This record gives sequence, structure tokens and C-alpha cells, in this order.
Amino acid sequence: MEENKKNQQPRPQGENGGRKRRHHHRGGHNHNQQGQNQQNNKPQGQNKPQNKENRSQEQKQPQPQKQQQPQNQQGGKKNKPNNNQQAQNNKNQQNKGNNKEENRKDTYLYMLDGNLYVNLTNKCSNGCDFCVRNERTSYYGNYLWLKNGDPTAEKVIAAAKGFGDLTRFKEVVFCGFGEPTYRVAEMVALCDYFHEKGLKTRLNTNGQGNLINKRDIVPDLKGKIDFVNISLNASCAEKYQPICRSQFKEAGFEGLLEFAKLCRKNGVPCRFSIVDCIGEEEVEACKRLAESINIPLYIRDYITDS
Repeated sequence: MEENKKNQQPRPQGENGGRKRRHHHRGGHNHNQQGQNQQNNKPQGQNKPQNKENRSQEQKQPQPQKQQQPQNQQGGKKNKPNNNQQAQNNKNQQNKGNNKEENRKDTYLYMLDGNLYVNLTNKCSNGCDFCVRNERTSYYGNYLWLKNGDPTAEKVIAAAKGFGDLTRFKEVVFCGFGEPTYRVAEMVALCDYFHEKGLKTRLNTNGQGNLINKRDIVPDLKGKIDFVNISLNASCAEKYQPICRSQFKEAGFEGLLEFAKLCRKNGVPCRFSIVDCIGEEEVEACKRLAESINIPLYIRDYITDS
């Protein structure tokens, strides 16, 4: 994928509530009957049975019980979720997000910079370090990882009809999370449809389409693809393979050079492109390589996931 480059949130920790020590302040009540006895001028002996009886009656009367506040095992006055509850809450929240992901429809077309982009497959023969597809995340708000398999040309055309007047787009670009040349037949059929709508077509590719299809696909592209952009990424196979990790090993780099030469030979306009993060020395080496086979070179900015 030409447009280049994971966000995991830390799992919330449970609350480890310690025991809170409750302090009970016990105050005694001083019942002084002596002053009352002296005021009534009664012998103290006569009052003792009465005081004893009064105390007995007081003891017999039921005392109002204090309402106890609910406490959890950690001793707090309020119920707080323990670690298990926190884990369950986190799991429920994660499942809620997963349900949204499962219910999301596949994106076959998306708009970017005034162009209409076509997303045909997840497959790619490269595993480039700098590619945003590695994290399967959104790309400028577009979720491009196809959960339901590669779309047919008819499904893409049906999606295109939902975009209204297609002439508002500058061009149609075959560029998604995967390598479009895995879907040559579908791409050619879509080129016919978009040409009928008056649109130009462009292919962004890693240049390994002939290796992928085990045949020369350039004649299929002639008259269908108006422009081909080939990701060069390095000046030689020894430098290309460590960062692009082609399944074809070092033959992947040689294959893209041959693909570019065949495009030029068959009259299919093309260019190489590199990202500016490879270093000035490597940029200069790529310029020399492109000039040696008479292919224009485009240097573009390194794009991270949005």
C-alpha cells in the first residue's frame, strides 16, 4: 500500500481499598439522684429501691438500634467495586467495542485528497516496516481491513453509486490495505466502469504483480490504467528486502524493476516513488537508479496512521 505509515490502552487496575478503622467514641451519662433527694427532703434509703426499680425498668425498655451502613469486604462505608468487578467491567466494555468492530461494514471505496480510492484486498506480497496496514487500524477515519473477504467488481460498483456524482473526483486510485494486482480481473472491469463515468484511473503498486500472477499482466493494464505508481523504497535488493520483506525475497526488487520497464515498453505511463525518511544518501542513489532505466522518480512525505 502506498499510503504509509497500534494503540493499546493500558488495562485499568482494580481499586485496592484498605480497611478503614472505625472509631467509636463511647460517652457515659452521669445520673445524679442525690441532688433530687435532698431537694425533696426524703431519706436516701427510701429512694434506693425506687432508683433500683427505675433502673430495672430502663433496662427492660428496648433500646433503639443504630442503622448499620452497608460495608464491603474492604471495610469502606460505601460499596466499591473490587478487582473482580473491575475486570468484569473492563471485559464488558471491551466486548462492547468488539461488537462495534464486528458490525462495521467493509470499506470498498473511500475519499482522500479529492480522489476516490478503491480497496480490493487485504493480501500483499510485502510486509513493509512503514506500512499502516500492519496495525489494521483506521486510515484517515477509514477502516480498510476487509473482514468479509475480497469484494467483487459488482459490489464495488454498487458502493460507488452511493457516492453520487463521481465526476467531482480528480481520479480513481486503486490503493487499499493490500496489493491491487492480486485482483487484476476485477480492477480491469472497474476501470471500464469508471472510464464510462469520465474518470482517470491510477494504480499504486509494489510492482510485483507479474510475480504474484506468474505472468506478464502489463498488457491487461494497457488502456485500462491511465497511470502506474510503483513503490521503489530502496536503491538495491540488499536494502529493499530488510525493510519491505517481500515473499519473493530479493527477486521482489528485481521484479518491480522489470515491471516498470514493461510498463514503459507497452506505453503505460509510470513512475517510481520513495518516502523521504530513507535518508538523503539513499534518496540520491534511488535517483540514479531511476535515471538509469528512464523512469521518473517521485519523492513523497512519510505518512503515519491518522
